Amino acid sequence: MLIINAAPALSTAFIWAWASVTYKDFMSRLNPLTVNFLRMLYTTIALAIPAALIGFNAGAMWGSLSGLLSLALGDSMYLMAINYTGVSVAAPISYSYIPLSVLMATLLGEPLTILKVTSGLLIMLGVYMLSRERTKVTLRGVTLALGTAVAWALGQTMIKVADVNGLNPVSIAFIRVATAGLVLLLVNHMMHNNLATAIKATIRTRLPLVAVLDLGIGVALFAYSVNLIGLGLTVIVTGCMPLIAQVMAKFMVGERITVTKITGAVVIVLAITTAFL
Repeated sequence: MLIINAAPALSTAFIWAWASVTYKDFMSRLNPLTVNFLRMLYTTIALAIPAALIGFNAGAMWGSLSGLLSLALGDSMYLMAINYTGVSVAAPISYSYIPLSVLMATLLGEPLTILKVTSGLLIMLGVYMLSRERTKVTLRGVTLALGTAVAWALGQTMIKVADVNGLNPVSIAFIRVATAGLVLLLVNHMMHNNLATAIKATIRTRLPLVAVLDLGIGVALFAYSVNLIGLGLTVIVTGCMPLIAQVMAKFMVGERITVTKITGAVVIVLAITTAFL
């Protein structure tokens, strides 16, 4: 039954993996912070009416804080960390948010087991093997990646708090992107990024659909999963996202699969299995 209940989290991982592969094309043409804002904008528009009809409660404050931490701060720091130190360093360090989230979940009453901690650490190892490449290590890049991990862990924990306070998954997804969108709008304005041109260039593309699936449906499923199996197991299951993304990248853009990447895939599968023992 527990494995069946993990289906929403696994669905989230597939959605996030597809989105991560798809975003690469837009990141190559637009400023990453502009793409990040457009993600928030399109999802906010799509979820505004459903969220208003369903309603909000006191949990909205925690959902808003989640958006600030995970999306506005965490995602932006992750993009900058990749720029300074490469994916092979930024990804595994940033994915230390998984064991951090498992630890934070104990503050909300979830049990801490050695298997959960082991699973989280194995996922970090697997992500490193999947993203391994020749790159430079910089203090700024490592610091940003560590900051990303903390921001993501806190942001995911706030989703749990919003859920505990009775805020529904759709409203959680909406308030996160709406809050982060306002911050990113200000950031892009300060950087003098031409948002009007960026909107015209992407409004008729697949970016709006990808954003809604990623930050709307994906996050709603994540919040629902937190309610079903808890925050700790949810972040562990969604931790298989880099593995799914690698497989998708192979078929969608022809990325090469190496022995190291296959080994990393095995480690991640082992990590997920360990969590459910």
